[in-house]
Amino acid sequence: MKLFQFDIENKTYIIFISSIIWAINFRATFKNIDAHMDTGSYTSLKYDNIVILAKNILCCLFLAIYYLQIKINKSHSKNEKEIITTNVGSMVVVHVKKKKAKKNSYIYSIFFLNKINDSQKKIIFSLKIFFLILIIYLSEEIYFIFVNNHILDMSIVPIRNIGILISILIFSPLLLKNSFIKYRHQFIPLAIIFILSAGIIFFDATKVERFNKIYGLNFISYLFSFVLMGLEAILIKYLLDRHFLSIFLILGIKGVIGTFIFTIISIVHTKIEFLYFFDKFLYFEYEEMYEIFGTFQKLLYIISLVILQYLKMLIINRFSENHLLSTLMIADIIYFPLYCIERFGIQRFGITNKTTFCFNSLLGFITVFLMLIFNEILECKFWGLNTNLKKNINKRQVKDIMISLSEVNTNTTLTDEDIKNIESSRPSENSNIDENK
Repeated sequence: MKLFQFDIENKTYIIFISSIIWAINFRATFKNIDAHMDTGSYTSLKYDNIVILAKNILCCLFLAIYYLQIKINKSHSKNEKEIITTNVGSMVVVHVKKKKAKKNSYIYSIFFLNKINDSQKKIIFSLKIFFLILIIYLSEEIYFIFVNNHILDMSIVPIRNIGILISILIFSPLLLKNSFIKYRHQFIPLAIIFILSAGIIFFDATKVERFNKIYGLNFISYLFSFVLMGLEAILIKYLLDRHFLSIFLILGIKGVIGTFIFTIISIVHTKIEFLYFFDKFLYFEYEEMYEIFGTFQKLLYIISLVILQYLKMLIINRFSENHLLSTLMIADIIYFPLYCIERFGIQRFGITNKTTFCFNSLLGFITVFLMLIFNEILECKFWGLNTNLKKNINKRQVKDIMISLSEVNTNTTLTDEDIKNIESSRPSENSNIDENK
């Protein structure tokens, strides 16, 4: 009997693809692996304001995709037909004509879906949406500029895990009105992740000399950045599920906001000035931080980051905000062997503290394993941990429906194919209104 089974039936491969893109994006941020890779200790593309501006300009193209969606929706609505019947004496005459498109609107109008007709309410609603997207943009930009680090032998990983989970625990019930911790297969892994992450932080703080040197008072700012990252995921889910916004619309508006902000920054500050601006908030161990990056590396970073922004929203839309943390953790695992090969094999750097390295790496793998169980990507077939998985709950509901039908009609025979057909026709618990809306 299998103790574990991967659930790949619900298109979870998107999570693994996103993790690969995330690992590629991270590797594109720096040129060479130094003897240590801690937050704020190396020059990176993420401190290049021109590169960030180019990324935001490219994201504006999502508005063109959104506009194309509207055009397609309008063309579909124009091609829709309605049947009109009229009585002429004893005869019924049937007329078929095209439906008229709604004036000054498209078939999936945001105001229409949110039942907003009043002009003043439309203005308030638009300002609310813009403000929420602004928070999403700032949270994401802070992460990719401030703490885009996720190598397993770094103390930033447990800080990230705790920060994001705390944020989701607080804001998910407030904004989404749901509690995602209901069953044993959710509570047990989450509790262990919290304990292990706190244990790693305590271990590093007491055993690693460089922990206090690198983090110090900045520990709070790093933790706050990850809390914002968790809030970002919640707000994305909120806009997609509650207000039916298109992924492309959100990405496009983010691109416009970022283009505006970094155009001003690029006018006011040079690349070097922008780089050393972070020296006021982060502890850089080296005096000379500036380094020149090639065009290919810049393009790789920009394109992978744009793709990653779309994949992040797709994951949150199709699954949940919790799956974003799983994506980050899997990216750690994907990049880890490549990191070891490059650091120890190619560049011949040694391990500063073998105990810390092994301890953090081992617990990093364990937390990934637990997060996969929490998000039901990995099914545990023991101790009843798979009893309340969504897919098993659906199976029981389908079976109850079939039993009820058979009681009404005693001639009904239940077959495995009947149950399978009904089960496949049931909407997924994570299903959302089409993202075009």
